[in-house]
Amino acid sequence: MNERTFQWELTEGLVSDLISLNKEERRDFFINLPIENIPMGSLMGTSNIDIDIKGQVTFTVRPQEFHYNPLGTIHGGLAATMLDSCNSISANCQVDKGFLTMTTDIRVNYLRPMTITTGEVTATAKIEKVGKKVIFVNGTLQDKSGKMYATASSTELVVEYPTKK
Repeated sequence: MNERTFQWELTEGLVSDLISLNKEERRDFFINLPIENIPMGSLMGTSNIDIDIKGQVTFTVRPQEFHYNPLGTIHGGLAATMLDSCNSISANCQVDKGFLTMTTDIRVNYLRPMTITTGEVTATAKIEKVGKKVIFVNGTLQDKSGKMYATASSTELVVEYPTKK
């Protein structure tokens, strides 16, 4: 039987820290956030986060055996999680102090299967439209040669974060 362990450490106050930041400061926040502070990212094995001046995000994962489904390919949940995370972080880099975004819906299109021989894949988010109430984001998941494995479009709800009184 194979076994895998991973570690995470939730830091108290991360949400409070994030909502106190403006758009530009949020890019640095996410780039410098240790993967151990993101349990799902740590579980999936994400790395190499980058956020451009527009707040559009890329990061990578190398599909592993523990990502497999019973059919002998990488479970679609890996692609969905990567794309949702990428799109969501991009949306959160579009709002200012006091606001967060949450995914209200995501549609993932699986274009071809991945296996451990696929190698490193990169999730990339592109902001399509920023509104006052929602942000529309499209994401892609492709390998180093540019071969596309999945795409996703999501709607991110802009919410004002309640402050403690």
